Amino acid sequence: MSSAIPNTDTPRRYHATPLDRGDQNLRWRKSALGRGVPAGRGVLVGHESGFALVITLVLLALLVLTLYALTALSKAGSEVAATSIYQTQARQNALLGLHTALGELQRYAGEDDVLTGMAGITGVPAGAGNPARHWGGVWDGNGQFFRWLASGASGAVIPLLTGADSLALVASGSLGADQTDKEHVRALLVPITLSTSDGTSFQQGSYAWWVGDEGVKLSAVVPDADAPVLGQKHAVDELIPTLSPTAPVMARVEAYAQLAYVPATALTPGQLQSNLHALGRTHYGYVGTMRLAGLLNINTTSQRFWRGVAATYNRLKASGAPAIAPISFANWMRDHFTAADPGAGKLANGPYPSVDLFLNSTALTQALATSGGSLLEFGNVMRPWLAVRSDTFRIRAYGDALNPSDPTRTEATAWCEAIVQRVKTDPAAPTGRFVVTYFRWLGPDDI
Repeated sequence: MSSAIPNTDTPRRYHATPLDRGDQNLRWRKSALGRGVPAGRGVLVGHESGFALVITLVLLALLVLTLYALTALSKAGSEVAATSIYQTQARQNALLGLHTALGELQRYAGEDDVLTGMAGITGVPAGAGNPARHWGGVWDGNGQFFRWLASGASGAVIPLLTGADSLALVASGSLGADQTDKEHVRALLVPITLSTSDGTSFQQGSYAWWVGDEGVKLSAVVPDADAPVLGQKHAVDELIPTLSPTAPVMARVEAYAQLAYVPATALTPGQLQSNLHALGRTHYGYVGTMRLAGLLNINTTSQRFWRGVAATYNRLKASGAPAIAPISFANWMRDHFTAADPGAGKLANGPYPSVDLFLNSTALTQALATSGGSLLEFGNVMRPWLAVRSDTFRIRAYGDALNPSDPTRTEATAWCEAIVQRVKTDPAAPTGRFVVTYFRWLGPDDI
């Protein structure tokens, strides 16, 4: 019996079955010749397609995330650009205020024969709630009023400064609490109005400015060569006991804030704030053709200033000359300065027109009588130091930028400060030119 030899050339038909009958998605893949693929070489078609789906979803998610990030970045960039534009506009408006102040100062105080002083001499009382007391003012040589050096002022009458149309330019950041001889300073806002091509007007922003008189203060830095009397100094230690006028580092001080580091133990912010209206770095002024440091402008009712004047006299007087009680002297000058003094050519609520007339005035005579001084000795010692006008001033200016779509919305604000000095190319010329000698931008906390 012969056995049949199977024909291996005849293709066999295999019935492929799932490896796992519980999973109907697993199939055998046939080869191109129709032969079954061995069990160890099966391909799981369902897992392959699932993996591709996951990859696709991940890529889509990344694409969406990228688009979102680009959109957010573009929006943030636009907002930063808009903020930068508003801030630039605010600074330009503040500089407009600064240049306006400088122009008004040049116009009214550029000539030699004018008088300057603080608004307190016109009767503005000391104490909180008097934001115009330290406005700078200009009068002609006879004491007739010219101009208040502050934005919004028109004429001799000081406007109301408590409304929404006014702004604080010197406040708690510079002076601490609003108190006597530390009065905060306010000025009126000036709107900046622009017009579109169709003639429609809108407010782009506003500015404000104030000019403070640095001559109605004691000078902390008085270079020996520039002093009215060689080597003499102001008694600044009357105002701040630890601040010596002869400290070796005093000559290196460039700005008022640096006075804090002159004593071995640094001054507190409050000590400098309390004296900002009565103490400065250096006031330079002209006496004839001479430019001198430390001149004291007498047209002020600041009690701190007059205390410093009395203490300076005590510091500089001869050892046998009578001393002055600074507080008694200062209180009298503060309380009686505004009175008319025909013998001294002084109008009521006006400035003294000359140093010589002041040295023979009723107010000074009585102040010395109540404080123990001698009119003759006081004149001999203090005459070289006294003046009736100033040539150094402090300017504060403010600017803001409004949203053109909503003028009630302020988008940016800016403050700046400058010290300006009247200089002469020809010392004999009757007119000087004001130049900026110090400038800085301020933040809201500095005000």
